[in-house]
Amino acid sequence: MEQMVVAPECYLNHAGCSFVTQRTFDAVVAQMERERRLGMPRADHASAAEKQRLYELAAVVVGAQAADMAMTDGHTSGWTKALQTIRLSEGDVLLTTRSEWGGNLKFLRHWAHRYGATVDLLASTPDGAVCLDSLRKRMSDKVKLISVSWLGSNGGHLEPAAAIGEIARSYGAPYFLDASQVLGQMPVDVQSLHCDVLTAPGRKWLRGPKGTGLMYVRPEFLADVQAQGAFDSLLDNTSAVTAKHFEGSAASASLQMGLKAALEQLQEVGIETVQQGIVANSRRLWEGLQDLPGIECLSKVPPLHGIVSFSQEGTTAADVKSHLMREGVEVVVNQAAYTPLDMQARQFDAVVRASPHSCSTSDEVENLIRVMSLMVKASGRSLA
Repeated sequence: MEQMVVAPECYLNHAGCSFVTQRTFDAVVAQMERERRLGMPRADHASAAEKQRLYELAAVVVGAQAADMAMTDGHTSGWTKALQTIRLSEGDVLLTTRSEWGGNLKFLRHWAHRYGATVDLLASTPDGAVCLDSLRKRMSDKVKLISVSWLGSNGGHLEPAAAIGEIARSYGAPYFLDASQVLGQMPVDVQSLHCDVLTAPGRKWLRGPKGTGLMYVRPEFLADVQAQGAFDSLLDNTSAVTAKHFEGSAASASLQMGLKAALEQLQEVGIETVQQGIVANSRRLWEGLQDLPGIECLSKVPPLHGIVSFSQEGTTAADVKSHLMREGVEVVVNQAAYTPLDMQARQFDAVVRASPHSCSTSDEVENLIRVMSLMVKASGRSLA
């Protein structure tokens, strides 16, 4: 018997998985109905123009050309395929930063160990962001990749992504940018970022369906790795490799039509408008939590993004989340493993992560502050 699950009254986990709109949902269902009536081959043919439109919309959201885009099932699949094109030898170095997502870090270490290379952590400024002077000093012909998570999943600092890209480009080092927690909540332009690969899932700030994602691959990077023989096992090396070589073979056209609808809505509303709404909500949440005794926010300054992570003195993050869930407030516990290097540096085992979107209401934000205020009072803390 199916268990009855009640929707939360206050949903503040858009950094994990946002709600799709009715229009996005309808687009998924419409494609499934098309497949039911026509069968997969004819349905794919009938939706070919819409599929091309998806690539064009994805290109617009990152400032690229449609030919440089790939559709994936999330961040990880495209990112790991791109990493496997990086040819390594003993003594080579892969550079990363404190904000790196735990899954990326694990695979970086695996890939480096396989060839006798190393993964080195760049020095940080006091706020945790990569120190650009340190990066310049570390650059050499042994650096085969700079891998950066633009915004860590714990919602700490934003990395200076464009400045890192300038340094990477000047030394000819490949630069991968994980934009999972950025794309859809602030403007992105791969040209000014100077990145070779940019990846993001559709389910977070883009508000697309789970099981979708997009990936930008710089054509010059593709040409370089093809010349190095990275695709020899896939083709005869006489054909030009495109970004689509990083796509899976069993993608869901229905989910992709949902992503297309989500990207259309983002374009109609405007990323600047979305960003303003997100920052307004997250700053109000940060300010309200900062005023509560015994509550420590991960960020010591007002956020420029939509993630507000915090902890309550004397209470575990899991217990805070459980209490909030009982009060109808949906948040998530961000474990140290998700952003291990930054969490270790900040001496946090886990934090409660709240992430309002532009579609979040002021009532939702104020409700979280209210519930946490009552928790503080119940713990014996004075609000005076």
